[in-house]
Parts: sequence; structure tokens; C-alpha cells
Amino acid sequence: MNTILGELGKSPKFCEYIKNIENKKSPIVISGLTDVGMAQMIAATKEFVKRPICIITYNEIQARKIVGDLAYFTDKIIYLPKKEIVTYDYVAESKDLPYERIEALNKIQEMRTGIVVTTAEAAIQKMISPKELYKNVLKFKIGDEYKLEDVKQKLIDLGYIRYDLIDGRGQFSVRGGIVDISVTEKTGIRIEFWGDEVDSIRYFNIISQRSTENIEKATIYPAHEYLLEKNVEEIVEKIKETVYPEELQEQINQDIETIKNENYISKIDRYLNSFYEKQSTILDYLSEKYIIVLDEIAKITHRIENVNKDSQNVIQLLMEKEKMVPEALKNIENNAQFEENLENRQNIYINKFDDEVKIEAEKYNWVYKEKNFYKSEIEILIKELLKAQEAKKRIYILAENKEKAQKICSLLDENEIINKYEEKLDKTIIVKNNESLVTVSIGKLSAGYECYDINQLVITSQELIEGEKKKSYKSSAFKEGEKVVFADLKVGDYVVHKNYGIGIFIGVNTITADGTTKDYIKIKYYGDDVLYVPTNQLDSVRKYIGGDEGGLKVNKLGTKEWLKTKAKVKKNLREVAQELIELYAKREKAKGYAFSKDTPWQVQFEDSFPYQETDDQLRCIDEVKKDMESDKPMDRLLCGDVGYGKTEVAIRAAFKAVMDGKQVAYLAPTTVLAEQQYKEFKERMANFAVRVEVLNRFKTKKQQDEIVKKIKLGEVDIIVGTHRILSEDVEFKDLGLLIIDEEHRFGVKAKEKIKQYKTNVDVLTMTATPIPRTLHMSIVGVRDMSVIYEPPYNRKPVQTYVLEYDSEVVREAITRELERKGQVFYLFNNVERIMQKADEISRLVPEARVAYAHGQMTGNEIENIMEEFIEGNTDILVCTTILESGIDIPNANTIIVENADRMGLAQLYQIRGRVGRSDRQGYAYITYKRDKLLSEIADKRLKAIKEFTEFGSGFKIAMRDLEIRGAGSLLGEIQHGHLEQVGYDTYCNLLDEVVREIQGEKVEPEIDVQIDLDATCYIPDTYISDSSQKIEIYQDIALCKNEEDIQNVIDEMIDRFGNMPKEIENLIEIARIKILCKKLNISKVQGRRSFVLFMFEPGELSIDINELVKKYKNRIKFTQGIKPQITLALNNLLEIKMLKEVKEFLIDVGG
Repeated sequence: MNTILGELGKSPKFCEYIKNIENKKSPIVISGLTDVGMAQMIAATKEFVKRPICIITYNEIQARKIVGDLAYFTDKIIYLPKKEIVTYDYVAESKDLPYERIEALNKIQEMRTGIVVTTAEAAIQKMISPKELYKNVLKFKIGDEYKLEDVKQKLIDLGYIRYDLIDGRGQFSVRGGIVDISVTEKTGIRIEFWGDEVDSIRYFNIISQRSTENIEKATIYPAHEYLLEKNVEEIVEKIKETVYPEELQEQINQDIETIKNENYISKIDRYLNSFYEKQSTILDYLSEKYIIVLDEIAKITHRIENVNKDSQNVIQLLMEKEKMVPEALKNIENNAQFEENLENRQNIYINKFDDEVKIEAEKYNWVYKEKNFYKSEIEILIKELLKAQEAKKRIYILAENKEKAQKICSLLDENEIINKYEEKLDKTIIVKNNESLVTVSIGKLSAGYECYDINQLVITSQELIEGEKKKSYKSSAFKEGEKVVFADLKVGDYVVHKNYGIGIFIGVNTITADGTTKDYIKIKYYGDDVLYVPTNQLDSVRKYIGGDEGGLKVNKLGTKEWLKTKAKVKKNLREVAQELIELYAKREKAKGYAFSKDTPWQVQFEDSFPYQETDDQLRCIDEVKKDMESDKPMDRLLCGDVGYGKTEVAIRAAFKAVMDGKQVAYLAPTTVLAEQQYKEFKERMANFAVRVEVLNRFKTKKQQDEIVKKIKLGEVDIIVGTHRILSEDVEFKDLGLLIIDEEHRFGVKAKEKIKQYKTNVDVLTMTATPIPRTLHMSIVGVRDMSVIYEPPYNRKPVQTYVLEYDSEVVREAITRELERKGQVFYLFNNVERIMQKADEISRLVPEARVAYAHGQMTGNEIENIMEEFIEGNTDILVCTTILESGIDIPNANTIIVENADRMGLAQLYQIRGRVGRSDRQGYAYITYKRDKLLSEIADKRLKAIKEFTEFGSGFKIAMRDLEIRGAGSLLGEIQHGHLEQVGYDTYCNLLDEVVREIQGEKVEPEIDVQIDLDATCYIPDTYISDSSQKIEIYQDIALCKNEEDIQNVIDEMIDRFGNMPKEIENLIEIARIKILCKKLNISKVQGRRSFVLFMFEPGELSIDINELVKKYKNRIKFTQGIKPQITLALNNLLEIKMLKEVKEFLIDVGG
């Protein structure tokens, strides 16, 4: 038990309170606590009584704060958010919220002691009863027997959907006797059956599909809370029996059709009574053992009244508009029902003041007071501590990490305050009260406090010692992103064969000839040309990725067209790369200023960063500092999406430069961005004597002249501005670092000026266009790059709905955002009609202030509109696309997209990333019009958007789409057309070759090995039935470069699909033969059971013929020529023996 909690146990008042709880006294009223005091009291109650507790509080912000504080004192804390009750139709919604809820409900189900935290609103919502939700829970144990068919049915009953391959939550797959079930986003459970018996149970990683650890037993809980308690026909009958107004009949008939088609989840709230006879609230899920804690009952009552009032208003509005009213909205409980549910429970009321609860109860009044000290108040703190020591108080100071704790200990030592450091406060033995020392430990609470009843003082150091730093976490995003999944290759997709060019994938064909069976990939080319590619050569084929596939032309077989295209692209790449490499070489020779190592000030400044850095951020910061400390002028490109924390990297570099007495210039493409970055820099440097100024058109002529003068005299340390800072009249006294935001957005003149600076000043360029990793690797020797791939920790997922456009929904979404004092982006991609649209929205929501902006306005107009929006002077901004890629508007957390079917996924992905960047829930409404038949492309897009919303799986596609643009912006605009001609993968390979050639390496083309041996080698349908998974495995085998790769593929197959049949063993042997051939320069292996022919590529032969003759005698025949050949005689061997003999022979050839 935490020592701070343990000390309460010495208080007679607390002991009496605990006794009353054990004696089931109810209600109990506790007053006088602060927020953290309440967390301490509840955590202590849990620890002393060993019973589960549920806290109901008045809103979500308070709930999350309680969760944070409880986490310091104790473990097993669950937060249950409210359900989103939607009053309109949607075709897809993001699943983050439903998953957070079911996870919480499942944990409540299996937890013995713990604390559930929820809100009043969540507590009055109705849902399925616990009995119905958990009636099909599956429990597996090694050695137990189950019928596989029953298991499949139960998983469907539990809400899991069957897929060929699991790639997200709520899914399961069956391959032979192996059942995979996803438990979270990244982890699944793999159950292997031997007949009907469970042979093994293991966890596996969903991204890599590989097992991670073996377990003895597993329980499978529901995938979501929307399970059916009866079959669909009965539900439909029930809906038909219910009396609804005549005018709603058409809508109901449509809904019934949807429900019959199994798409019922979005309709459950609407017909809640027909779906669930018996409905429950969260209180029904809590056993008798639970103690219910009500945080500020007056506020809870008030909140329930408001929720009921709001629901009534929505119901009224829907009825007026002749729309369906969701029964879930009608069924929300009122205060009387809520109180009735609490009647037979053991309740504790917690109030700040003594007089708020007018009920008969056991009352305990405590005296707590909040205590916070800030950085500037260290002296006051020392005085307080000395005073507290005299009064023999128990004093604790909490720091977030060891380093800060040590700083505090040193500070106390300097002031001769007796202290000790304990990493964890978990000793229950409490020292006698006569020695009053300060205990410094690691931990975090939202505030400090003093409890006069037990003479205890707890101080948190967040505000005290250089800002608040959250604990670092390791991200696996970087590593897992490496595996580009090929399983999404579908019939009809474009593919690129490295020797024949672009064609269309038609499918996998199994061909049997002369008694041997093999799989071939069939690709259609121009005219009626078809190419069959043996699966062992799949490393030559890639899915086509690049630009829009609309105007893509397939190549003609038997012509030089593809070779010409590749040569043209390569020539162009050579010019670009040559220029970059020359620049690079010039900089290698140039001498610049070498900055000194970090000063103590730098460390202090970095500690004052209020958020937790990601690993990527820290890596980029190190790379930038290393460059600054070297005597070569830095020219580094920093890439990362909007909001990924590039500015912090720049701020730290700027601070480092200022510490060495140098000036820093920050160049932004627009006034608004300059203004925003200026504020950020100024705020971060407020506590350090750094002089920051801004130069842009918001400054008057006189102010500008004044700033320019100061820059020349060295009275400005950091100047932020637009291209104005590149003007002739701006002279620096001693410029050390130039930071450029989105360089590609500046004009030619500005770029020339930047080039001059680059020769002797350190330059850091930033861009928000994501840069693909493969390209990043190819460019390593040409451009210094740092990339931030991972988003900041703890960013809340955006709740997304895909739905048909409906002005009522738009109005509701806007009103909802305005009610919480937020702002709205409205995306409408049509310049001609944008003014009308803005008027339309003004009429729809008269209380909102609406502005519009589009790309055809002048720069100044757009900037003025954006400035107004950022300042909060307008509520809704109607715009054509996201106008400002770099601008951060944390207050805009709802985005509405009209005609989403006309946009690319990548655009939508970036748009969605604009909201949900503060600690508020973000909402995105992606709408489309159903009036006309959607074009095929738009329909495909909509499907992709839907998938992307539900699983976030479209993320891969979106990223690729964005990365392709990234390649264009990195290598200049001319590049984009070329990338489209050859596809992304070929483009990266060509770039790689070019860079190596220019750097003087000899690039040998890789040999294509053709293997045609008389052996059946393919993946039978009985082993892997799904063709895309088959292709993925073929691809993995073909890409093996050594024995280690082969072992990896074998392990993966056995893990995912069970033991390998002999056809696949043959396939693996052929892969081994191919690896040996590449090393020996052999391009062809052809043979039957009686002989095998090996053909070498032209070039020097380094094999010892005499040794081979010694061993194989007259079984080998050697033929000279441009392509030498060796023929090996065999004795009509069986397939696997023949393959092994061929492998042995190649090992001998290699000596």
C-alpha cells in the first residue's frame, strides 16, 4: 500500500469510517476534501476494505482528472465513457469510443477489486443487460475439447466478424485448425486445435501475424456491446408491432431492410426497445460488493436535469421535422429513476463543503487545503517546509522522474532541510512521528494538498522544477511500418514487373504439366498479351503505386517501350541527384561556425517543455544538435506531419544558437503562420532573457524600421517573419541559424537569397509533407534528413461519421461544437458557390459567425480571414481545402466535409488530422450526396473512406498517396510525372542506383534467376485458401536473401497456418537454390528427374572444375561459351531428394 494512504490508517476518524463501511452503513457523507484529497480517500477505502468502488462524477473532464490522480495511489482503474446517441443515419463510424466502452465493461466483468470512474450522463443511459451481453463468453484451456463449428458460431454471437486475415479489432479468422481472434488493436489470441482438443493458446502480433507468447488459458469477451438477444426476424416483428406515426412508415421500412441485411448496429439506439426487452444501466453491471461514490451530488443532479432537458429539445425538434426519435434518447433516466437505482446500494457522498447534503447519514468532516508552489516561489516553499518540520508534519514531495527528484533533494540540502529519497512509497511501516523529514519520491498528482487531520503535507513538483515532463514511451510504429503489406493486391490492380513494365493483375493460376503442379501469377498487358510469372520470381513484381490510376497506360510485351521509359526517368533523376550531390560536396568542404555543447541553461529550457517528447522528436533534436556542433554549415531537412512537434525541435535549436550569442531567423511562408510561431517562441522563452521579435505586414512601417535597426545592432536574438526578413535592408549583426518553414512555398528570389545564406550559416528546413521511408533511405547520402513518423503521445482519436448529406445533421454538429465554445471547419470544394454556401450556413445556424475563404483570394485576404478565425472572432470557416497547412487551431474541433466522394483518401486523412489536437474530443462528419448514381471511382473512394473510418486501415493507402507527393516536393516538381510513369517502387530503385553510381560505386544489375525443375511446388488451397494471403507468402519467400530470412518465413507459416505440406517444402528448397544461384552468377536452372542444367551469366568463372570432377566423376558435363553451362546427371530421384541434390551440388560449386 502507498505510504501516503497508509498514514490515514492511524487516524481514529478514518478507522471509524472504515468500520462503518465494513458494517454496511449507508449513506455516508464526507466533506472538506480537495479533488486530490478525494482520490486519496477513495484509494485508501479500496485498499483498507478490499472492495470494488464506482465513482460517479458530474462531467468528463473531472472524471479524467480523478482517473489521473487515482493512478498514483492505486491500480486497477477503469474509465467508462458515455455512449454517443446519434439521431441521424450514417454508413460508418469510427470505432474508438465503442471499443473504449466494451473494454471497460469487460474489465468490470472480470475484476474483483478496482475502481470504476464514470460520469452522470453515462450512468443514466440504457443498454443491453449484463446477462445477455455475457451469456456467450468463451473460455479456452489447453486440453479442453470444443466443436470448431460451435466456436465459430459463438464468436459470431459475441460480435466478432470473420475475415480471411485479421487486421484490426473485433475480427476472427479460421485456417484449418487454427482460430485467430483479435483482442486489441495490436494483439490477438491464436488457438490451435488438434481435432477437437485445444493444443496450444498463444498471443500474436496482428501487424506481423507472428506469435509472441504461449498461455495456458484465455477468455474471449464480447467484441462490442451491440449484441443481439434474439434473432433478426423477431426484432423486425417487434418493430412492426410497435405503433409509430404514419408519416414515419417509409423511413421505418427502409430501416427494416437495413436490419434484415445485418447492418443493424447503427439502428439499435433508434429501436432500442425492440432490440432489448430488458434494459440496464451501468449500475446493473456492478455487483452488490460495489461501493458507490457520488462526487458532488448537487452538480450530478444538475447535470442529469440538463441532459434530460437537452434530450427533450432534440426529441421536440425531430418530431417537428417528422424524423425518427431514437428510443435510446427517450429512455434516458431522470433524477428520480437515478436515485431509485441507488436505493439498495452502499453510497458515499463526497462534497467540498459541509452543508450541501441534507440527508440522514454518518458524516465525516475533514480539513484539507490545496497547496501549489510555482517556480518563482521556491523561497516561500522553503519557509513552509521549515515551518512544517517544526510542526512535526509528515512531508512528501513528488517529482515525475528520478532526475527531478534528485534536483529537489539537492535544493533541500542547500537549504539544510533533512530529506531522504524513496523511489516508491510502498512501505506500510510508518516511522515514529518524532523525526520530521521530507520524503522525496516519484509520482504525479494534479495538485498538492495538506491534510490537517493527520498532519500530512504532499507537494507536487510539476510547477516547481522546470515544467512537467511526461514519461517517455517506446513506439513500435517505426519498426512495424517497415513491412509494406502486399496482401491488399486484388484482381484488377495495376502491377509493375521490373522487366516488362506495367500490367493488370488477373489472378493466381495453378497449372499442372507433366505431373508437376505450380502456381503462376497472371498479368495482362497491352492487347491480348498475358504474362505468367512463376511464384518463385515474385520478387520482380510489385503493386503499382503512383498518382491517379485514371490515365495509366499498360505496356506492350515484346517492345522496348518499358526500357525506354526507365532510361528516360533515370536520366532525369541523374540531373537532379547530380545537383544535390554537388551542393552536398561543396558544403562538406565549407567551414561554418561550430556551436558549443549544451549549457545548463539549455537543459533547464528543455525541461520546461510541458509535453512528453516522442522518441522520433528526441532523435531529430539530437541529429540537429550534432550538426550545429560540427564546423560544417548545417543544411538539414526536418519532415513531419502537422502537429507532430517540429516546432519544438526548431525552438530548441534556436535556443542553442542564442546561448552562443548568435542571432536566429525563422522564415515562415505566410503572415498568419509567422504570427503563430512568434507567439509560440515568445511563450517558450518567456522565463529566459531571449529577445524575440516578428516582422510581417501586421507591423507598421515605423515598427518595422525600429526592428530592422535592432537586428543590425544585435538587440534582437530571434526574428520571426515572412520573406520580409530576406529584404535588402535587413542586416544581421551575427546570424548563426536560419530556420525555414515549407521552403517550397517561397518564390525564386527568396530561394536565391536562402542559397546565399546556406554557404556559411546553419540552416534547418521544415516541411509537413510526409516523406516516404524508402525514399528517405535512398537520399541519405544526398540530403541530411530527420523525420518524425509518430504522432504525439495521447492524442485522442477523432470520432468520425460517414453519412449522407443532411442539413439537420450539419446544424446539430455545428450547434454541438459552438455549445462547448469551439469552432468549426466546413470544407466545401467549389469556389463559384462558396459564398452561397456560407450564406446557407448562416441561415441554418443564425447565432454563428461565418466566414469563407478560397484559394483564388489574394494572400492578404486569406491571411486576414485566418487571423480572425485563430483569434476566435469567427465560429465557422467555410473553405475550399485546408488553406494553411502549418497552422494550428486547437479550438477548432469539428470538421464537416461536403462531397467527400470527390476527394482523395490522403486529403481526407490530412483534413481529419486537423481536429482533435487539443485535449477535447474531435468530430469529423464526412458527407456525400446520394442523389445521382455515384461514379465508379467515387463509389470506390466512399468504400475506402468507410473502411478507413472503421478500422483506420486506409491509413496505409492514405500514407502511400501522401508520400508520393512527398517524393515530388523533395526532388522538385518535375519528378512527379516521372514517378507516375514507372510507379513508386521502381522509381525508388532507380534513384538508389543513380545515387550510388554518382558516388562512384559500380552498380551491377541483379541477376534474375529462372528455375524450372520437375517438382510440384505451390501453396495448396487446403493450406491457405485466401489468394491475397497466398501472394503475400509467395512474395515473402521470393524476397528471401539468406537462410535467416528463409527460417523466418518458415516460422511465420507454421505459426499462422500450421505444419507445412511437402509442396511448400519443395518451394522453400527452390528458394534456397535461388539464393545460391545469385551468389554464383547462375541465371538459369532447368531439369527433369534425370538431369539438371546450370547456365552461368557472361563474366569470369571462379569455380574449381577439377574438384567437381573428382567428386561427381562422369556425372557432370561442362560446356564453354559466352554463357558457360554445367549439366549434372541424376538417378530419377524423387522431388525433394532431387532438390536437395541440386542444392548440395551448388554448395560444392561455391567451394
